[in-house]
Amino acid sequence: MLEKMKKRNGRRNLAQASRYSLKSALPLIFFLCFVFLLGGASRSDIASVPLLRGGSLLFAFWAATQMRKEDWVRIAVPLGLLVAASVWMALQLVPLPPEAWQALPGREIVADTGRLLGEDDLWRPLSLAPSQTLNSLLAMTVPFATLLLAARVRVEDISYILFAFVGIACVSALLGFVQLLSDGASGAYLYRITNADAMVGLFANRNHHAIFMACALMIAGTLLRDEFLARRQRGATKFALLIAAVMFASLTIFIGSRAGLIGGICVILIVYLTLAFTLRGTRVEVSPTEKKRFGGWAQLAILALPALLLFLTLNAALWADRTTALSRLADQDMAADLRVRAWPTVSSMLETFWIWGSGFGSFPDVYKIFEPDNLLAPGYFNHAHNDWVEVLLTGGLPFALILLLTLLWLVRQVVGQGIRTLLSGRRGDYRLMALVVIFLLAGSSVVDYPLRVPSMQAMAIALVLLVFCPSSRAFRRHLSLKPNGDSL
Repeated sequence: MLEKMKKRNGRRNLAQASRYSLKSALPLIFFLCFVFLLGGASRSDIASVPLLRGGSLLFAFWAATQMRKEDWVRIAVPLGLLVAASVWMALQLVPLPPEAWQALPGREIVADTGRLLGEDDLWRPLSLAPSQTLNSLLAMTVPFATLLLAARVRVEDISYILFAFVGIACVSALLGFVQLLSDGASGAYLYRITNADAMVGLFANRNHHAIFMACALMIAGTLLRDEFLARRQRGATKFALLIAAVMFASLTIFIGSRAGLIGGICVILIVYLTLAFTLRGTRVEVSPTEKKRFGGWAQLAILALPALLLFLTLNAALWADRTTALSRLADQDMAADLRVRAWPTVSSMLETFWIWGSGFGSFPDVYKIFEPDNLLAPGYFNHAHNDWVEVLLTGGLPFALILLLTLLWLVRQVVGQGIRTLLSGRRGDYRLMALVVIFLLAGSSVVDYPLRVPSMQAMAIALVLLVFCPSSRAFRRHLSLKPNGDSL
């Protein structure tokens, strides 16, 4: 009788803790849904930008009023880094004396034009496109709001946020299928300037959608691993996560992004190996009942299903008339791609502006100054398609130092939590997943600009803070639990 009462009380306490956890995670979940709905493009002239930034300010102010002292301590370093970046953006808008401004590299053509117009005595800001730099400063509302909201989420509640990312990715994938069956002028495309012939989902750019699908695949695979490590087996949840993971993997091929395809293949291998080791029981102790339930043909079917579906997807993609990532990867005309032909020009711009920068958001305007005649076209080159280069070009050496400090802080957080246990496969340990997502975003930034999209910014900041910046006591308690414990 006493044992039954203890079990009943334990289940009651667990249910109450779950309700509390969900309640504490809901503000960030609502904000993420809000950002992914309105912030899937990097342009400054989309109609949803004022609503996105205004809503982000409201979320940020509300979160700031709810935070405790330990929450502020927890985010002190990342908050300081965001403030430093914002201050440098603001300083680029401060007018400088004519002598100081004209002495800056890359301002000669503007200075000469000013002399011809009799305006050589004007005070000008460091930025060559002040309106775009101001837009970049206002865009910081999303990172600040994400940081403040994530600071209130406990380390035990991260799984709710991860399930929210999977749910958002499913919505984006389903919307992509609707776009596949419609034309570019349909309401299924949320943005006017977009890849109208591709499955862009909640985004304006197919590359960003493909990278997000690869990130969502890693998140879904990690949650699926946790479901197999749990004592209380939830078959419906495992089946849903498996289907979602296969769908995300397939979309990295169908979307038509070369970067997404390469990233997707890497994530597929990581997820597949993680699940294979988990199901084989090489990382955790599995009871005889669980071995019987997931062993034999059932285990083989689960392991073979993703590979079978991906094989069918590859064949379908190879024979389809629609442009896919594989067909674009096999295209022999890649050297004619504008981003490749424009690289010498971008390199010349970098040599000119790397010290003080040309101003955040100024790349399209400054590129027109350096653009050679043979690259003139009706369209415009909106980004360098290498964000590591563009942030140095527009932000200069001061922002490069801020970025370096950010990377050093992140490495310190990763190393401080232990490298040996990174691959241990404990339930609730999301560090490997977060690192893979970070590497995906950093790697794709070499050829694209995913972190200029507000929704991708929110995802990256939330994962970094939740996984790599918990309170030390909470993290130690979190990892001290048994691999298949029910407390998580």
